[in-house]
Amino acid sequence: MPAGKSFELKSTIKKKAKATPKRSELQKLRQELAQAKSDYTKLALEKNFLERATSDLNFHNNAHDGVVYTDAQDRIVYANPYFLGMMGIEQKTEILEKKFPGYMWTDQNDANQLFNDIKAEGFVREREMALYNREGEPVFAMCSGVASKNDKGEIIGTEIMFCNITSKRRFQADLVEQHALMDAILQSTPDPVLVLNPELEIERTNIAAETLFDVDRTGRKKNLDELLIRAGMDQERIAKIHEKFDRGEAFDMETSVGLQHFDVHSAPLKSAKLGWVCVLHDITESKETQEMLQRHAFHDVLTQLPNRAYFTDHMRRANLRPLTEPDYHFAVLFIDLDGLKKINDQFGHHAGDELLIQFARRLESSIRPGDLAARLGGDEFAIFLDGIEETSHAKQVAGRVRDAILQPYTFKEGQTVNTTASIGIAMSNKEIADTDVLLRNADKAMYRVKERGGDGFEIFSEKMLAEAS
Repeated sequence: MPAGKSFELKSTIKKKAKATPKRSELQKLRQELAQAKSDYTKLALEKNFLERATSDLNFHNNAHDGVVYTDAQDRIVYANPYFLGMMGIEQKTEILEKKFPGYMWTDQNDANQLFNDIKAEGFVREREMALYNREGEPVFAMCSGVASKNDKGEIIGTEIMFCNITSKRRFQADLVEQHALMDAILQSTPDPVLVLNPELEIERTNIAAETLFDVDRTGRKKNLDELLIRAGMDQERIAKIHEKFDRGEAFDMETSVGLQHFDVHSAPLKSAKLGWVCVLHDITESKETQEMLQRHAFHDVLTQLPNRAYFTDHMRRANLRPLTEPDYHFAVLFIDLDGLKKINDQFGHHAGDELLIQFARRLESSIRPGDLAARLGGDEFAIFLDGIEETSHAKQVAGRVRDAILQPYTFKEGQTVNTTASIGIAMSNKEIADTDVLLRNADKAMYRVKERGGDGFEIFSEKMLAEAS
């Protein structure tokens, strides 16, 4: 080979030998650059994670829920201020790097179950748990937890949030206690109470109402109308009650259920749940007392007939009827029992009282519907005859009364007596406007019978006035 060619070949080999290390260094630089980029990205991610973690910690530090981080061994590595305050813990060192203190759990098994479920499922949502703080006071919390994992998916700890619901539970407990108290008051009150919805269906009752209306707590809702109908109330009275409810205002009314009388107070509910509450106050005793007093005021205690006050008031009202009924007339019979003093002297006053009672019953049985018998006092009685047009009609009634009086009277002791009565009759007319005058005229006619020896009747005439003067 020529010497020139040999030199050129060696020169080319040397150049190629020098070029090979340069390409290796470039490749190395490229690898280092790629690694640098990867490290930079990792640092950026770690920086971002650190910033997020710091932000989370800032958030947790100011949160109004308890937040706790634990490691894989369930030891506390972080607890926010709210959790420490909630549990009455003054220093973090009291619980950091330690497991949850035993005093905190009502049941340690609940705590173990919480951690096991978080690790097994990856999370737990809103599990209510009862805890105790450092002072042994109950703390109720709604717990939610999330498992923390590394890149390999291994659990490295947990994040648990404790939402404090102690105030809510206390409020609920207070409501339950208040409800129980109100229910006890409701059930113990002797007044029947009905709670109605806007459709007047029975929503709630107390024992007194259930007894009064025979309400069964089970089954479908009963309407107020059903109770009232069962209690014997007619449709007209029920319609009037509905009119009161339709006004939408509180109202009071008096009604009767069977033989009982009630003062009913009904008021619309002012709560979110609309409807009515009705309280029935039993006034049966006071009503009967009032009726008894009223009866005593206008009735004779012994015979139970209307007394003079009732009789004269009845006459006055009848005396006004001709103002609207020009052809209306009535009559009055004034009756004096003959020989009552002799019976009292012979058999005693108890026998005389019994005679008066039997005499009163005979008067009642002798008159027509619409007429009125009364005891004016002592042995004096009177009868109001309604709608009497002719004196002959008054005489017919007087004759029936006389026949009833003449029947023998038998006392409890077995004694039997006979007696008679003197009856005076006075007819109403346009000239007589004073009922007291009419009654006195009947009295004058009665005395005319007395003067003849009794046992009869006489009709008053103007001639008697002239003779008396």
